[in-house]
Amino acid sequence: MTHRISAAVLAAALAGGLTAASPAHAIIGGSAVGTGDALARSSVLIVTGDANGCTGTIIGRRSVLTAAHCVAGARLAVVAFIRSGRIVALSPVVSASGHPGVPGPRGGTAPIDVAVLTMRDLPPAGYGPARIGGRDPAPGTSVTIAGFGRQQLDSMRSAGQLRRVTLPVLQRSPSGYTALGNAQMIARGFGPSACQGDSGGPAVAGGSVVGVVSLVSGPPETRGCGSLTVAMPVVAIASWIRGAVATGESRAPANPRVATLPPPRAPERQGLPPWARIDGGTAP
Repeated sequence: MTHRISAAVLAAALAGGLTAASPAHAIIGGSAVGTGDALARSSVLIVTGDANGCTGTIIGRRSVLTAAHCVAGARLAVVAFIRSGRIVALSPVVSASGHPGVPGPRGGTAPIDVAVLTMRDLPPAGYGPARIGGRDPAPGTSVTIAGFGRQQLDSMRSAGQLRRVTLPVLQRSPSGYTALGNAQMIARGFGPSACQGDSGGPAVAGGSVVGVVSLVSGPPETRGCGSLTVAMPVVAIASWIRGAVATGESRAPANPRVATLPPPRAPERQGLPPWARIDGGTAP
């Protein structure tokens, strides 16, 4: 079973925070990321209007890198900044730009599952952008992935704890997708992988973001997790990403404030705040 992995996250958590749970099955076979780690300083949770959740990486003053399928068709989106499993600030997404794709080998367009989001607000203290670039990881080298996915597959409330796992590169497809996984453990039926809610999270090698988590596979009883994790490489499209960051931030509201938690209001407990709307740009 293979599928995209944007997990449902309770919109009610926007008012009350997300509490970590155990045992951990978000990043399968991984470990929690400490608050002082570089991944914790650049990783965010993205929640859309249908309460679906993905992971993203801060890559600019007000820009977040994620998977395009995380925001495809979304009219509302909000970025949640999380420490120790609790939301400390929120910012609405004001525009989203999905990669247009590249010419396919048979004429058509091959999709590139990457998007750049622009936030209304600046990140709170302690957060900052990750670096994109370096080299595409070769088969046999290691890549670290991270995400805020569910820690219990049957509980939406268990999302919100950033976790990571380091996986070897098994192969790269002609279209550029990078397959990650522990081949020996997969052969025995189950291995470390991303899972629901980790879509859009960073794939890091050599201290730089080299990919975006896009797909995962696994046995049906695990909701399709525990086998291969597929990342969309970003090194080759770094110039497009820089252009999307520049365009989005140039069109964002001037004089931004630092993101905070808005005052709780009862209607928001059942959905996203009314200001969390993608007003500019085009959702991929």
